[in-house]
Amino acid sequence: MSRRVLGLLILLSGCGPAVDERLAPGPAAHSRFHRFRVEAISVPAEIRHDLTLQEIGRLPGAAGSGLKTQGLSTIKHSLATHTRFSTATGTKAVYAWFDDVILEVAISSVIINIPKEYAPGSCEYEIVLEHERGHGRVARERAVDLAGKLERALTAAEGLPTRFEPVISTDFSAAAEQLKTAIAKVVDPVYDRYELDEKEAQTRLDRPDPYDAVYRKCAGWK
Repeated sequence: MSRRVLGLLILLSGCGPAVDERLAPGPAAHSRFHRFRVEAISVPAEIRHDLTLQEIGRLPGAAGSGLKTQGLSTIKHSLATHTRFSTATGTKAVYAWFDDVILEVAISSVIINIPKEYAPGSCEYEIVLEHERGHGRVARERAVDLAGKLERALTAAEGLPTRFEPVISTDFSAAAEQLKTAIAKVVDPVYDRYELDEKEAQTRLDRPDPYDAVYRKCAGWK
């Protein structure tokens, strides 16, 4: 899994990356003075069939602890923060506050590697594909769950700058950094917990060896 991509962007109109699947678009949530929207989005899985069993076994994330890698899913996730905020300039200070906060929880890459020893349509190929698609399902489910938790956290958060309680700074850049810090205080703990929970959920799919129960279904496993 990748670490998050967490950035503060100043947008005049909301826009997001080109993706093929929106998991939980939903309407914007509202606090007293802010508009929040959290979306979970995902790209379709890419199936690769160009590596051997041995080559897949050397990829990052391949099974350890004596287990044999029969297939491998590489999943990347990220979190992007888009905001629109307003400022007012006084005689000696800049005042800044949020108008909109949009978070995009993304499953940005899902690559399923199936050994080329297993011909498409063969028993081995289908069983490996079914198992690896399970990792993708877990990733999407956890992303939807994260989106809900982030939206609730933002809605309930105290201290996010408003027109009536803005951040006050000496210049525009410093004010923008204070706004970024305010969002991070709400978002980071939720995302850190998600990363741990998602990793544990993925690990459970591979313990014990998930292929033990299916080796008998296909003759001649390599």
